[in-house]
Amino acid sequence: MIVEERQERLLAVIQKHQFISLQELKGVTQTSISTIRRDLASLTDKGLVKRVHGGVEFIAQNKKSSTVSERRPIYQADKQKIAKRAVQQLQGGETIFLDAGSTTGEVIAYLADKKPAITVVTNSVHHAANLSDLMIPVLIIGGQVKQTTDAVIGAAAVEQIKNMVFDVSFVGADGISVEFGLTTPDLEEAAVKRAVVERSHVSYVLADASKIGVASFAKAVTLEEVVLVTTNLVSKQRDELKKVMKVLVV
Repeated sequence: MIVEERQERLLAVIQKHQFISLQELKGVTQTSISTIRRDLASLTDKGLVKRVHGGVEFIAQNKKSSTVSERRPIYQADKQKIAKRAVQQLQGGETIFLDAGSTTGEVIAYLADKKPAITVVTNSVHHAANLSDLMIPVLIIGGQVKQTTDAVIGAAAVEQIKNMVFDVSFVGADGISVEFGLTTPDLEEAAVKRAVVERSHVSYVLADASKIGVASFAKAVTLEEVVLVTTNLVSKQRDELKKVMKVLVV
């Protein structure tokens, strides 16, 4: 694993926990303490984390919800691998739903070469523009735009989705938990995800390792309803998830 990718993984874990001890980092990342210390020194110099007594804490760059563009650099390499693996599930010619989010956004680059062309329905203003630029057939759901995520949400969006059927959907998540299911911070975003999964023949949730074991505010669906596409997990996480859902690991 290259240094930049390893440090991205480390930063994402620290961000998820906000504060974490070195021993906990060693267990979660399966990296030696000496390597963790070197990576923490680099992240500290960049102003991303702060060493404190007993461990390390994440330095929030902005107290407001981060935007899609701000989140995109985190776990970038993993997100691209996840997206590529997800698109391998398509044969060509399908009508799919592409959820808003930074990981689902990585899917777009891999759709252009699919023949026959994939038709994409999305609730992301950002995704719709990128799809259009690549001449990929796209339909955007209408409704209220949530500024921090570029996601179209609300009752009007849900109602439109309920009148559609998707061969495949690619859904994002802020949390994937055996106990609490697929979760997101926003009730209205959760409602959109729920409607999409209900109207899809198969739904893939695209989530990097930082989302695993996390529970956010609003539950969208149970894990039994979706297939997880993710990067390598620690054995305990993988075994627990496979008891309740299908997991594709890149």
